[in-house]
Amino acid sequence: MMEESGMADFPELNRGKKIIMFFTLIPYPLRAHGTSIRYFPIIEDMANSHTLDLVIFHPKPDDENEFKVLRKFCRNVSVIQNPLHIQHGILSKLTTYGKFAIPWSAPFSVVAHGGSDIQRIVTEHCGGDRYDVLLWVGSSFLPHLLSAMPLKTVERVLVDFIDSPSLIKKRWKKDTFRFDFLERYELWKTIRWEGEVIRKMDGTIYISEVDSGTVPEGLTQGKRRHVIPNGVDFGSYTTGKVDGIESPSIGFLGNMAYPPNVEAAIWLFREVFLPLKDLIPDLSLILIGRDPLEPVLRLRDNPGVTVTDTVENIWPYVNSVDLFLFPLWTGAGLKNKILESMFAGRPVITTSIGNEGINAVPGKEILICQDSGKFQEETLRLLKSPEDRRRIGEHARAFVNHRFSWPPILKAFEEIVVGHPEGSF
Repeated sequence: MMEESGMADFPELNRGKKIIMFFTLIPYPLRAHGTSIRYFPIIEDMANSHTLDLVIFHPKPDDENEFKVLRKFCRNVSVIQNPLHIQHGILSKLTTYGKFAIPWSAPFSVVAHGGSDIQRIVTEHCGGDRYDVLLWVGSSFLPHLLSAMPLKTVERVLVDFIDSPSLIKKRWKKDTFRFDFLERYELWKTIRWEGEVIRKMDGTIYISEVDSGTVPEGLTQGKRRHVIPNGVDFGSYTTGKVDGIESPSIGFLGNMAYPPNVEAAIWLFREVFLPLKDLIPDLSLILIGRDPLEPVLRLRDNPGVTVTDTVENIWPYVNSVDLFLFPLWTGAGLKNKILESMFAGRPVITTSIGNEGINAVPGKEILICQDSGKFQEETLRLLKSPEDRRRIGEHARAFVNHRFSWPPILKAFEEIVVGHPEGSF
């Protein structure tokens, strides 16, 4: 397993806590994915008071351009070849399948072939210094951290699941296995395993109350679960608009390589845009988001549909759309794309799943619909009423300003990590 290490021009300071963080996605640039949206601000903030070392499992460990910004904030950034991007032999695969097929093992969705290498890497990187905190981000490869524990040089071990793997498994429509009983077995394993992690860790963090409450209390022996949402990058907001997007328009915002977003964008096109375009011939649909997959790209072949692809600055596009629709039926966690649309003062129509973790007031700060008929009805009403759009947009912006500002969120996160759990947000 290839490894690249890099020591920044970073003075050895006797300050704060020594914290080592493990990632399976690079937490940069800010808008690359959910992990970077959450963790780049955290790293920037924590580096002001604590000594940070990062270990990142990455498909291209020799791509230095992706890591040089992180080195400005961290004492050390070690980049490891992601085992999911390594060719493994049949013996390695059989070992994994045999080990994790039994009932009391971890679910297949979070393990990797060559797990003993991950266990070794964790032990070696933690053994090079004494750390106050080890923070593991996400659930991927987490069973291999458990295999490496206890770690004699680490005082406390925390996991930020972000999204609950059990909730994702419950809602995910794409089957991992061919037979339904195997899907139910994998879900049972996932819930049982997530409870085991909560019991064994010194602390666990989730992005929303719904995620944190997925595993029954009876499986966690009363261990507390902390909730820390994401904030919105208010400072990046700009007020301009792009040319070419005229009223009436509806939009969707999000990473267009993320399956729940792809599903939502296609549903929005078929179930809302096409029926309404018969009533409003000049209606346009604007799909804003990075890395669109082919099913999304094909939508732009239809009259009135724009797919922006990856854009450097989302705000001019967001500002140009009359209202945003997020028909989300799967997924977990907090929907940053909805918060950003609300902060831009755009009215948002979504599902109850879309409002999870946000908890905006339906009818005042957000609109909730659960079927295509209601989505069409509310969209048509708002398109005909600029005053209603303005009113809901203003309430939405004020709500996000109050609830999702980064400074208090970062303070609560730091207090949990350094050992003051009363700092939960």
